[in-house]
Amino acid sequence: MSRSSNSVCSIAAIGLTLTACADRTVPPSGSTLSLAAGDYALPVKSMVERRYLTVVRQQYDFSCGSAALATLLRYHYGDLQNEQSIFVGMWRQGDREQIRRLGFSLLDMKRYLDARGIKADGYVVTLADIEATGIPGIALINMKGYKHFVVIKGVANGQVLVGDPSLGMRLIEAEHFRSMWNGILFALGDAVEQGKSSFGRSEEWGLVARSRATMLMEPASLQALALTRAPPFPVEM
Repeated sequence: MSRSSNSVCSIAAIGLTLTACADRTVPPSGSTLSLAAGDYALPVKSMVERRYLTVVRQQYDFSCGSAALATLLRYHYGDLQNEQSIFVGMWRQGDREQIRRLGFSLLDMKRYLDARGIKADGYVVTLADIEATGIPGIALINMKGYKHFVVIKGVANGQVLVGDPSLGMRLIEAEHFRSMWNGILFALGDAVEQGKSSFGRSEEWGLVARSRATMLMEPASLQALALTRAPPFPVEM
């Protein structure tokens, strides 16, 4: 597995003003939606909630690695870990001096999984390889020098279905994804059939609006993968 330089991950808030729906009342999540034919108990979720139905949302600017790994384990292998449990586990199993100085790395993820008896490694692959094997994994995307952990959830029809800890479910054109990606997929070596059964699920494709605006959306915050590290941060444990 190749090693790349240190990287920085920061969160930027994006404000959007949508005037087209300004006069419409949007019911709260999970409320009853009143229609002309009567009242129906329909599960109503916001667009933001939909994007995170199968993605663990990162809570800190340095935690997209633990959130990405939690997404992979929870939604593709039924291992109900969360961002915090993985964060603590990687800290305990990792090189604490290096973590304090440079942040978490993919190697810390591997050590965490090894300690739990789960095989995982980084593989040099193409999108065609991922589409053919149908195994989900964690990838590193890079935009203008900023790097970020995401989960590749599906590849089809020239598009990549991505679980992004900072933005939720996303569609990215395959050609554009290749330009951001270092070509390494961090994947589990255990429960291969279970991983395949969770790859490219139609219900996950359905969570993403297939619009040009969605497909070209870039991450607002980016971090590190593949033995690159996030910025130093204080850890007291």
